[in-house]
Amino acid sequence: MSGSDPFEENAPPPAALATTYQRQAGEMMVYGGTFFGLFFLLGGFMSGTWGLFALSAAMLGAAFYFYPMIRTERAQLRVESKGFYLDGLGWLPWTAIRDFRLYDRSVRTIRNAHLELHLAAPAADILMPEDRPDSVRTMMATVWSLKKGADGVANSKVVIKLEPLHASPEEILAAMRRYLPGT
Repeated sequence: MSGSDPFEENAPPPAALATTYQRQAGEMMVYGGTFFGLFFLLGGFMSGTWGLFALSAAMLGAAFYFYPMIRTERAQLRVESKGFYLDGLGWLPWTAIRDFRLYDRSVRTIRNAHLELHLAAPAADILMPEDRPDSVRTMMATVWSLKKGADGVANSKVVIKLEPLHASPEEILAAMRRYLPGT
């Protein structure tokens, strides 16, 4: 008996990096929105005031929109040999990422780090088909946004806000450099 696990060699390799939102990043919006949404809904039923129903819908809509920010069991950003994963967008293969840069947008003394990925083609053309988001997830908060690239092609640049994530920008860059050639 060799003492090794026979299933260990068939296990998928661990992700170089997988990170979630910092839980406190969305707690106030989700729990506060739910509480006040239900409060205004009850007030609307008690008084019959349509304005309270509208406030309730707005508060519950905000709670729904920010819900992914409290889901810490699902990675928002993954760096693996397979590619670069963003929840709500899908997998970008490494060959599709032409260049990247990290930059800060500071507000007073608060660092707001952003990661910019320049793609070889529009995102819709290069996304891997598996793990595409469902239509409900596309209506919720994400850490990324698609922009027009420097070459003028729409959706060929992905800008990722890194401050609400657990991993530091430096950790994310170090994990990416393992897979991107020439960095």
